[in-house]
Amino acid sequence: MKPTDLNLLHALDILIEEQSVGRTAERLGLSPPSVSRLLARAREIMGDPILVRAGRELVATEYARTQHARIRNIIAEAQDVLLPNTELHLDRLERRFTIRANEGFTAAFASSLAARIAHDAPKAELRFAQEHESDDDALREGRIDLDIGALRAMGPEVRVQTIFRDHHIGLALPDHPIFKTEISPERFVSFPQISVSRRGRAEGPVDQALMAHYGLQRQVSLIVPSFMLAIAALPGTELIALVPRFVLRAVEALGIQLRTFDIPVPLDTLVIAQAWHPRFDRDAAHRFLRQCVREVCTPVRRQDDKTS
Repeated sequence: MKPTDLNLLHALDILIEEQSVGRTAERLGLSPPSVSRLLARAREIMGDPILVRAGRELVATEYARTQHARIRNIIAEAQDVLLPNTELHLDRLERRFTIRANEGFTAAFASSLAARIAHDAPKAELRFAQEHESDDDALREGRIDLDIGALRAMGPEVRVQTIFRDHHIGLALPDHPIFKTEISPERFVSFPQISVSRRGRAEGPVDQALMAHYGLQRQVSLIVPSFMLAIAALPGTELIALVPRFVLRAVEALGIQLRTFDIPVPLDTLVIAQAWHPRFDRDAAHRFLRQCVREVCTPVRRQDDKTS
């Protein structure tokens, strides 16, 4: 493959992602006319418009979207072959890392992870993508670098590494009446609660455990799609929220006055893992990203070691 062809693929990758000649030019450090010429050449070679007008904006064609993952895979494989032993110069690394994680993890770790990456790679960019209900192709298609969340089956070809273990805790206002006496399962279910579910479900593992062990049922008064929204809904109410313990990092950083309690129900340990596609195994920059994630999560991991 000619270097110019690889450069064209790189430009095409960014064009499809940004859907803008101007933003692509900024990321490549080129002029808009130069990027327009690259787009014209790609259109001629591929026999497709690549980007078309939709009002005042440009949007990728269906063909371009379906080829985007292949383009990224070709670039990654070519770089791996052409630069197998190249030393990574973090101070000159210009790369966008995309991580998919829920709002709880993002709120708890995004700022510290961004600072950690910037310390060694000041020109790198960190982007958090919204977690979707069912989008397991994002890693395979190269739309994200890492998927971080509760450990789950993601296919035999996906690499998975445990970051830390955690458990859920209860949250309420400091003067909530639940704290007036010992929190038994019966007392726990006597107060209105918030259910966190991206699918809008009122019941989850805690409800199954309550029924199985005690024959009890919670009163769910509010359903929200994220842990941070559950926390935001607590002030001025007698609601109770159940969140992973690591989310307390965000609560403390924001200065929100809340009180925690142990949930009087046996629940499974929460295993948080990072997952990536094996094409990044030998990618030095990607290894740097994975190491940074583990480093910023070290305090939570150590806390788990003390309590286990």
